[in-house]
Amino acid sequence: MKRTVLAGWLCSLLAALGACDFVAQHELQPGRSTADDVRKLMGRPDMIWEESDGRQVLEYPRGPEGSETWMVEIDAGGRYQGMSDALTPANLARVQPGMSRDDLRRLLGKPGAEERFPARDETVWTWRVKGSVEATEMFHAHLGPDGRVVRTSRTPDPRLVNASS
Repeated sequence: MKRTVLAGWLCSLLAALGACDFVAQHELQPGRSTADDVRKLMGRPDMIWEESDGRQVLEYPRGPEGSETWMVEIDAGGRYQGMSDALTPANLARVQPGMSRDDLRRLLGKPGAEERFPARDETVWTWRVKGSVEATEMFHAHLGPDGRVVRTSRTPDPRLVNASS
């Protein structure tokens, strides 16, 4: 119990740096830790995805500055089962034209930014993701007027471009 309280206190100090996720990954024990333990360490999830079998997936986006979105799995009995980063290259590759806005959100989590482009009649959702060699870049999903993915694109991370100027 003291260890969980200490880890929660440490997370509150390190949350701005994203270090809380590191602590949570090492403190939480699959099958033993509870959904309450997850919330004590990681805070309130941005979204709770309810599965038909009673399981839940708690969404913890770390954008717009962070490059991770943690999906934390809770079984039907309220026990922690594990966590994974939704913004992996494999998941990004699953984004395809025709995918709905809801399916996109379920796959990648909350975007770090959303921008509307009336002249093109599209909305662009953007996530900061890990690029090559530990650098970050921006992953964009372009949504048409029907809310479906039209295409994806990538651009350099403006933080890195501005820092090198």
